Amino acid sequence: MSARAKSCGPCTFCCKVLAVEELAKPAGTLCGHCAAGCTIYETRPLACRSFECVWLMDPEMPHRFRPDLTRVMLDQDHDGARLIARCDTANPMAWRRGPMFAALKAYATEHWGTGRIAMAVAGRRAWVITPTGEIDAGELEPGAVVSVVEGPDGKVEVVTRPAQA
Repeated sequence: MSARAKSCGPCTFCCKVLAVEELAKPAGTLCGHCAAGCTIYETRPLACRSFECVWLMDPEMPHRFRPDLTRVMLDQDHDGARLIARCDTANPMAWRRGPMFAALKAYATEHWGTGRIAMAVAGRRAWVITPTGEIDAGELEPGAVVSVVEGPDGKVEVVTRPAQA
């Protein structure tokens, strides 16, 4: 495995927007162990150890997309079916700005009809981004399954189901 080309640097955005069950830390609140970096870095939970945002994983993604600069952290679900733009609840529409919005629309357009979708999330509020706009999916329960259905008339509908037990 090669050395990573990027590092988090001063970015700690994931420490705010992600929930960490092992620490009883809800999404949208800054982790109590985050103070100019992680104060429990060597013993942090597996959820923290194994997480890498898309900006960190993608060596081609420009510096301007670093989460602390855009106020948006790009994430993927486990099977890669969803590109998720996670925003701070204090700035829930950050995904609508500048190059981030253009990148999300481009992803939605490129992957439309393949089962892959682009979403924006702020706390429990979610939007599905389509090639022609976005659909407000409202407040979702943790782990909710989201899918997009396009009717023969071209009308797009977001369908949500509770998490599978």
